[in-house]
Amino acid sequence: MRRDWIRSRTVNSFRRSAGAFRIARLVRYAAAGLAIVIAASSSPRTAHAQEYPWHLAREGYLYCFYKTQQQCQWTASGISGCALNPRLLFPIKPRDS
Repeated sequence: MRRDWIRSRTVNSFRRSAGAFRIARLVRYAAAGLAIVIAASSSPRTAHAQEYPWHLAREGYLYCFYKTQQQCQWTASGISGCALNPRLLFPIKPRDS
């Protein structure tokens, strides 16, 4: 009789503690999700694409990632050559109507 009483008491306490752990886990996930949403919405500005003046032409693509000619030449050594970025030299302007 005593053994059954101890066993039932242990099982009931385990069930109560398991429920508490589930609730604690849900609270932690909700707090983490809320923190991510707040951090994402409070970003000061959006990122903008930047055009650099030097590019490397390879396989039909323009890789315009270089601020100086020396940076471009270091990357292009043995692959191809460097040139000024044509998108900056000849920007597309709307026609006057």
